[in-house]
Amino acid sequence: MTQSQALKVMLSGANVFLSGAPGSGKSFLLEEFIRIASRKGKTIATTATTGISANLIHGMTIHSWSGLGTIKVISKSDLKKLFKRPGLEDRLCAAQILIIDEISMLDAQVLDCLNTLLKHFRGNGEAFGGLQVILCGDFFQLPPVSLDLVPYAFLAKSWQELGLEICYLNEQHRQEDAGLYEVLVALRERRLMKRHVDLLLDRQNVKHGQTTILLTHNSEVDRLNTSRLELLSSKSMSFEMVMRGNLKESELIAKSVLAPKVLVLKVGALVMFVANSPREGFFNGTQGKVIGFKKGLPIVEIDGSGQRISVNAYSWRREDKGRVIAEAIQLPLKLAWAITIHKSQGMSLSSAEIDLSRSFTYGMGYVALSRLRTMDGLYLRGINSRSLQLDPKVYEFYGSLGVINK
Repeated sequence: MTQSQALKVMLSGANVFLSGAPGSGKSFLLEEFIRIASRKGKTIATTATTGISANLIHGMTIHSWSGLGTIKVISKSDLKKLFKRPGLEDRLCAAQILIIDEISMLDAQVLDCLNTLLKHFRGNGEAFGGLQVILCGDFFQLPPVSLDLVPYAFLAKSWQELGLEICYLNEQHRQEDAGLYEVLVALRERRLMKRHVDLLLDRQNVKHGQTTILLTHNSEVDRLNTSRLELLSSKSMSFEMVMRGNLKESELIAKSVLAPKVLVLKVGALVMFVANSPREGFFNGTQGKVIGFKKGLPIVEIDGSGQRISVNAYSWRREDKGRVIAEAIQLPLKLAWAITIHKSQGMSLSSAEIDLSRSFTYGMGYVALSRLRTMDGLYLRGINSRSLQLDPKVYEFYGSLGVINK
């Protein structure tokens, strides 16, 4: 399905599962839908399953928006407590459209809880209290953290109740390389062959300049970034996050963005932008190097283009009816010698050194490889047998939709 065909279905008022391979334009299409629906006067609850993905679409996490927090089995007493929460009933009842992005990371229990909650608050026995629901994501990407204990969202009772229209995008807007695209398609269609693996292995031990390393574990990332920064002899500059408004909300924002509370930079530091600002010339995942400071702010030279950006503070904010209720202000940067594969989901990278030797869950290799635009941008550090595995349940699910072969 093309983006224009999917947009037509979404604007019809149908409940939709919007999916497709990485780079097929899901995020772009969501933005376009939100723009048009908002212009038509619709009240849209824009949410995602993680703080990082929520900030990318200028929304909030589904757990915060719904008030569910960590609740996975909702009781009558939970509903009574939630009814007393200031502003929650107004928010849930005012919404006409609910968007949940990165649906692959939401488990079935939470989706069913959300269905129960919305029916109760809105006094409407239809699925999700009569809201139009747009679920967006790719189940071949990273699953819920506790996948061994909980099922995917598509196995929820409420998933069936929604009667979702399937909008599966089959265009490709990220990968610019036939070889890389062929490997990713082969993974999705369960027909990975030796020649595909050989294409990847050919990228081992290839020499390269500085580029971001994608690793599987947080501890590895923190250790590498700290050690690389310490090796630089230049003077360090420290930037502390400023939080304003509702303290609890601003703390939630601070935890959900990739920018650190305290950012330490030096000339020569490899950095990555963690927000989108087309006007200033950067996007989430744009890589570069700090080449100096001017008036106390860093100047970053962008990889590839050589463009130089004087980086100013960026505000991540939560709004209610047009009023800012909380915000976190920080430079939209993070040290980028290394990041985790989990945190790279949603990014588009020109190059990366990828270490898959400690992969521990389905989809890690697929997510890491699909961040790249070309095979020439891949520098493979290591790989293990788990890294190229995708979940058989997900193959079966997409096969049942008729969008891939079972």
